Amino acid sequence: MLTFALALKDKGVPIPEIAKKLTVKAGKNAGKSPSVALLYRAFSEAETDDAPTQ
Repeated sequence: MLTFALALKDKGVPIPEIAKKLTVKAGKNAGKSPSVALLYRAFSEAETDDAPTQ
């Protein structure tokens, strides 16, 4: 899900529109769209994970 969301973000799709296109697969929110806050948090963590370590 994150790869697809990042691809949409790179194409300039607004975060709220990305959230509407996605569906949570597991957990208590299964079948619902993720929150915009969740996407911002996931994008932030993905950028942190991609940062080079020294």
